[in-house]
Amino acid sequence: MDTENKNNVILSSLVVNGLKLLCSAMPLDLTRKLILNCVKLALQPEATIIPPVPEIYLKNSGEAKQSEYAVITLFALATKHALDNLSLRQLLEDQQLSQVIIEELVRTYEEHRQDFVMRQLNLGHYLPNITDVQWRIMADVKSSTSSQSSGEVGFHINLGYYHPHSGDRESVVDFICNTEEVQLLINKLKDVERQYEKLAKE
Repeated sequence: MDTENKNNVILSSLVVNGLKLLCSAMPLDLTRKLILNCVKLALQPEATIIPPVPEIYLKNSGEAKQSEYAVITLFALATKHALDNLSLRQLLEDQQLSQVIIEELVRTYEEHRQDFVMRQLNLGHYLPNITDVQWRIMADVKSSTSSQSSGEVGFHINLGYYHPHSGDRESVVDFICNTEEVQLLINKLKDVERQYEKLAKE
């Protein structure tokens, strides 16, 4: 049976049982190693060079894997629901876990919470967070090979953002527009800003 707390975080029975195994199936030093291994797996699931910790799986590999799944799921749900330390502690106390395990999980979650948040921001399908605009003016001018010029001024605009880990700039969209179209774009952005300010005051 699944259990739910006041923060609307639902833990499946598989997760609850996996967390309870942390108390009973292995000594505390192995539990700490397992929890830290879970942090590595949660933050770098695509990494193929996470060093193995064979002693975790030596005696009861099935139970260790269930506990590993439970800890990763717990941290993912806590991050998704923006739980603070007290809320996470209450959630774990509701599951009647040992205080030692609760302390380890809450401490580890707090130490890595910002990393978990950054990781979740990079998951799934979402609209890009535009944080940078680059532009340049293009003009149609007379040249030695062409005696005619339209006299049009155009704008080449690039919208992008900076990658949170590497700091590299990533381009999202490129477009070209004339002076009138740039003015329309600016006016629409000003409308958005006014709507945002209006909503913020309500």
